[in-house]
Amino acid sequence: MLPEPPAWAQTYLYPPLMVVAIWVSLTAGVLVLNRRGPQAARLALLLSLPLLGLAHWQIGLTRHDLSALGAYRAFAAGMLIWAWHEMAFYSGLISGPWRQACPPHAHGVVRFGYALGTHLYHELACIAELALMLHVLGDATNWVGMLVFCLSWALQHSAKLNVLLGVPTLQVDLFPPHLRYLGSFWARRPASGFFLPSVSVSTLLAGLLWLTAGSLAPAPVAVRLALLASVVTLGALEHWLLLLPARVAATAGQVVD
Repeated sequence: MLPEPPAWAQTYLYPPLMVVAIWVSLTAGVLVLNRRGPQAARLALLLSLPLLGLAHWQIGLTRHDLSALGAYRAFAAGMLIWAWHEMAFYSGLISGPWRQACPPHAHGVVRFGYALGTHLYHELACIAELALMLHVLGDATNWVGMLVFCLSWALQHSAKLNVLLGVPTLQVDLFPPHLRYLGSFWARRPASGFFLPSVSVSTLLAGLLWLTAGSLAPAPVAVRLALLASVVTLGALEHWLLLLPARVAATAGQVVD
C-alpha cells in the first residue's frame, strides 16, 4: 500500500497540477479543432455529446461525495462541461445572432449591444446549463463541479469586458478566420478603469481560497478549496497577462505557434 502523500502536496501540489493539466488539455483541444475550421469543431461537438452526458452523470454521482477523489471527479466533470460550451461558442454553433464585425459607427452602449449579440445564445445556453446543474445537484453537499463552471464563466466575462473596454495586449491573429470578426470589438489601448477592480477581485479571491485551504489541510475540504483556488489563480493570471506590452505578447504568441 502506497504511503499517504504529505498534507502540503495534497493541498498545494496535486490540485494545481490537476487544474493546469486539464485546463491546458481542454484549451489546446478547443484551439486545434477551431483552427481546422467550424465544421471540424461542430463535428467534434456532436461526437463529444456522450462525454457531456457522462460529465453530468458524474456531477450527480458525486453530489454527496466529500472525499478528495469526489472533489477531483466533480472538478473534471465541471471543466469538461465548460469546455463543451466554449467549443460550442467558438465553433459558431451556439454563439449569437450577430456574426459580423462591429459597425464603425457603434460606440458606447450601442457597441456593447453588438458585442452582446455575438455571445447571446452562448450566454443563454450557460444559464440553461446552470439550471440543469441545480436540478441535478438538488440537496448536494459537493458543489465543486458547478462552482468550477460558475467561476470559469465569471472569469471569462471579466476578461471579455476588459478587452472590450481596452487593454494593451490583444492577439486577434491567433483566432481562426471564422472568428476574426470578434477582434473588431476589442480595443488596444491603456487598461480601462475596470481592469484594476476586476483583477483585484480575482487575485484577492485566489489568495483567500489558498489561505483557507491551507488552514484546513489535510481535510478533504482543503482539496476542494485548492481546486477552486487554482481555477481562480489561472483566471487572475490571464487578466494580468493582458497588461503585457504588445511586442512581448506577439513574441510569446509566435513561440506558442
